[in-house]
Amino acid sequence: MMQLASCVNNQPWLCNVWYVMDEEDNVYWMSRKTRRHSQEIEQNPNIACTFHKWFDEGLGQKGQALVIAGKAELLTGEGCRMPYELYAERYPALYDFQTLDDFLKDEGDHFLYKLSPEEFMWWDDFNFGDVSRQYVRL
Repeated sequence: MMQLASCVNNQPWLCNVWYVMDEEDNVYWMSRKTRRHSQEIEQNPNIACTFHKWFDEGLGQKGQALVIAGKAELLTGEGCRMPYELYAERYPALYDFQTLDDFLKDEGDHFLYKLSPEEFMWWDDFNFGDVSRQYVRL
């Protein structure tokens, strides 16, 4: 699960989506075009997302998380093939949920989106010690 942040008219929005990543650290997720985050991406492709390990001890617990900022886009046609295959490998229920053919024809209820990273922030109290946040701007 990933938390996805979008923003339009200086009003941020946060949601949770299932995701996959490719070898180049692009992030993909499925959503309906009618969802608020999908509509906001049409107006403003600048988004951020985060992934973190579960924190069950509370305040003061050491943690690890990855934050990515970049540009989002709606994928269409053949651009859906590789992300669909990644998704299906991680979430086999996708085959029954919506077919690849639906994505290739830009049909169906759900559509694939891609985040192309521009900045990473890795927070790691376990491995980075006193400098627990490391930033990389692409």
